[in-house]
Amino acid sequence: MAEPIDHTRFLTLLTERFPEVVATIDTCCQGVLHLELATFARATQVAIDSQDRETVRRHFQFIDEVSRQAASEVENAISVSYLENLRFDGRKAEMTKVRELLTPRLLQLLAGLEEHLVRLFGKGGKA
Repeated sequence: MAEPIDHTRFLTLLTERFPEVVATIDTCCQGVLHLELATFARATQVAIDSQDRETVRRHFQFIDEVSRQAASEVENAISVSYLENLRFDGRKAEMTKVRELLTPRLLQLLAGLEEHLVRLFGKGGKA
């Protein structure tokens, strides 16, 4: 079985695949997994807002690949600092049909996250 993807390996993989995103990680965010993943989420959201389906697809594919081998800390950060930071509703997201671009695994993670948020906050699932 392959070695789990921990924070260090995640950052290495992110740097290899998306150096332009890593270059935007603010110095105060460097070394903090959740903030680094939130930066990647912001890059994904920019792609969603600009209706760049191919970039969104590439980002989702990368997160899917990471999630399959993620150490627990990385798996948690994917839900809390990546998926939770994306807007899947709204005009631009609808035009891009963002949910259709999610892999089955990411759909499953998102469904679990949304169920958890509904339990915490009620019907809308948002604080």
